[in-house]
Amino acid sequence: MTQAMPHSGNTKGALRVIVRPLPKIVFFYLTWILSAVFGLWPATPDSTIGLIWMGAFFFNTLVISFDFNEERSLIMVLGGAATLLGLLYFGVLGSVSHWFIELSPTMDRTFYWMMFGGFSAVFFFVWLNTRFNYWEFRPNEVVHRYGIFPKMKRYSTEDMRWDKTIPDMLERLLMGTGTIILTTPHERHPIILNHVPRIGSIDDQIADILGVKAVVHRDANHSSKP
Repeated sequence: MTQAMPHSGNTKGALRVIVRPLPKIVFFYLTWILSAVFGLWPATPDSTIGLIWMGAFFFNTLVISFDFNEERSLIMVLGGAATLLGLLYFGVLGSVSHWFIELSPTMDRTFYWMMFGGFSAVFFFVWLNTRFNYWEFRPNEVVHRYGIFPKMKRYSTEDMRWDKTIPDMLERLLMGTGTIILTTPHERHPIILNHVPRIGSIDDQIADILGVKAVVHRDANHSSKP
């Protein structure tokens, strides 16, 4: 997974866009936030709070387990609506709700704080890793910087093609992510940057940068004419 961040709000001034890889664990931010909220909850945690936390946790698990494209997302929505209507039709919705409440999952504040602390530690190391592994888009090249002792691999933008896709609708909903696919004759296989947040904005900024290059090339061609 990747996080894309512009070096500056004005790409024409900075002439670069930075894309930082991120793993799927970041989609657990909802569970992380709820753990902090319920850890600070003034009242004694009850079954309702426990059900909310468990629902968020399993939802996050579902998000990272499957890719929900448009078809799967539509099936999931229609399936959920059909299930709800079926429970209402047969008059068992109240019984099912009561059964969930009777499960009474309760966790104390220590549990919530431990979950919050564990996720915080993981997110910190994820953030630290992004300082040493990222992609930099410039008008004439794309640079992959990686390693504690900085290494880099450069790709010319000549004959490079990039495509923007949104393979997972839930991830798009949670963090506005998408995928950037780079195709270059210098690599046998396409370079895939998964889970790029703010994919629409980043795609526009990359287009602006490569547009600057196109303008420069056109100006150079005109200046060479007598």
